[in-house]
Amino acid sequence: MAKVDVGNPTIRQKVYESAWGAHERSLAANGALDDGQRDERRERLKDAITRIEKEVQTTGSIAPPVPAPVVERREPVLSQSTTRIEPTIDVGQEPELDAPELVSDEPVTADNYRPDRLRSRLKRNTERKKASGLTKFVIILASLALALGLLWLVASGIINSKPSSIPPSTGNPAVSGSHEPLKEGELSPEGNWITVFDPSDTTQVSVAGRATATIGGDQVEKYLRIKSPGEADEVSFQVGQGVLEQLAGKNTMFDIVAKSEDGARTQMAVSCDFGDLGDCGRKRFDVSDASSEYLVQKQFPADKKPAAGGAIKINSDITQAGKSVDIISIRVQVTN
Repeated sequence: MAKVDVGNPTIRQKVYESAWGAHERSLAANGALDDGQRDERRERLKDAITRIEKEVQTTGSIAPPVPAPVVERREPVLSQSTTRIEPTIDVGQEPELDAPELVSDEPVTADNYRPDRLRSRLKRNTERKKASGLTKFVIILASLALALGLLWLVASGIINSKPSSIPPSTGNPAVSGSHEPLKEGELSPEGNWITVFDPSDTTQVSVAGRATATIGGDQVEKYLRIKSPGEADEVSFQVGQGVLEQLAGKNTMFDIVAKSEDGARTQMAVSCDFGDLGDCGRKRFDVSDASSEYLVQKQFPADKKPAAGGAIKINSDITQAGKSVDIISIRVQVTN
């Protein structure tokens, strides 16, 4: 108070708030005091503020502090003391850099600095910091859960990092509107695929001799594992009469998606029997354990109509070693 204009009530109120805040921090830091002792010291500070206000309103100034009496210096003497020394609390003025400037037309009183409001503000700041920390924790936890979910999707194969399978091409596709037959291995960018076989429906599959056919795979990809112990042991995939009627007089491409067992390679043979519409010869393909597409081209005659359905026949191992092939799908497309 000796360093400020005590006649200004706003300045006095800022000094009271600063002193009260410093006093509260001192009480919080002193764990040796109980609640009763803290309340007693708060009352003493209130009494001091009340006394100062009465003195200012009566005389317009504050009496200078009484100088401390001069105490004769004594040499230190070592002795055993049983007196307990209580910690002292400094309630002097401390600069409050962030204290808002208060303007009030009401006379300053001992309770006008609102210690309850100060405590409420400190409580709000603490709660705000806790909420901010909780928000950061939730964001980090959500990011971790998302990363683990994506990792699981990739590991399970639901998300395939490889590009989708595209039928191989050995040349440029035919120009749109051209009826020129495509070369072996070429697929038209236009037109729709017609499904001949899908592992979800095995009613159109039959075996000959000692050949076997069993469904395998998982929820991501299913396949039909065929096995041909001998040359005549073939697995037939029926091509319906309705499909052949759509293909009559057209140049077509059959697409067989297949692979061998893990770590094995085999050579399969593919032949066709379309009745009055002829066959497609006998094709041989080297099959690896990577899913690939094997193409068979067939030009159907225009002057004949199918009297019944046909079949695509596959022998999984022409070396007769009994190696198997996994058939993932068979489809056909009109290429002109």
